[in-house]
Formats: sequence, C-alpha cells, structure tokens
Amino acid sequence: MKTGNHRVLIIDDERPVLMTLEALLKRHGYHVDTAPTASQGLKLIRSKSPTLILLDLQLPDADGLETLDRIKTEVPQIQVIILTAHDSLHNAIESIKRGAYHFISKPYAAEELLSLVEKALEKQFLLREAEELREKTEQLERRLEVAEARPTLIFKSKPMQEIDELIN
Repeated sequence: MKTGNHRVLIIDDERPVLMTLEALLKRHGYHVDTAPTASQGLKLIRSKSPTLILLDLQLPDADGLETLDRIKTEVPQIQVIILTAHDSLHNAIESIKRGAYHFISKPYAAEELLSLVEKALEKQFLLREAEELREKTEQLERRLEVAEARPTLIFKSKPMQEIDELIN
C-alpha cells in the first residue's frame, strides 16, 4: 500500500508529540496534518479528509472519548488510533467500544506505531473495497432482474430481429 496516498491527522495538545509524530510519519511518506485541539481537529477532518486519525484522549477543549464519538458520527468508516499518556483499561475498552481501531499508551516505540498505522490503513482499504464490491453486486443484481423480466423472443426473420434490437 502506497503511503503517499494517505493523509494522517494527529490531534494532540502536546507540541513535542505533534512534532515527533509528524516528522516520523512524513519520513515514511505520509501526508500529515496536526491539530492541538479537538475543535481544530474536527475542522481539519472536514477540510482535509484524512484517511487515518491519531487522537489523544486528553485535550484542552474536549474529552477525547467524546471527540472520538463526534469523529465516528461524522465519518463512521475512518480508522482512529487512540494515543494517551493516561493508560487505563477502562479507557482502552471504552475507546474500542466507541469505534477506535486501537489504543496505544505513551511512550510507544516508533516501529509499533508505524505498524499500527499500516494495519489501520489496510483495514480502511479493505472496508472501502468491500463496500465497492457490495455496490457492484447490487448493480449487477438489478441488471439481472431487468434482464430476467424481459421476455425472450426468438425471431427467425431478419426484419423481426432488427425490430427486436431496436426495442431492446
């Protein structure tokens, strides 16, 4: 999967974290946007259409879980990885219940985070591909219904075959 096709949004109020993650992801070919608040992050989601979000649970203007809820309401198919320094089993479980792809505690190894990013994007790709296949299947089923509903007439004479072709 080509990384250059993916836009990652990082929502975290800690500037050193934003800068470190941005540099890491850009070094691996991702397009990166950053936001230090939930409100700025939500604006960037609408304007930049990221394919993946890294979301801190502790934000100055909103609760991270509530922000996750808003993100999943606006863009249900987007993958969100939760980042937090306040590791708790409750937050991890609640994040996953609310639609997060994964929960990772700070500090984390760069390779671990990159692996999660790749897996989340792969899931995103597969979900999108499955939806496209569902749509194609529905289109083909509708075409089949139309074809089966049309009576099949067999004409031997050339003029009647031409009329049938004009009608159908």
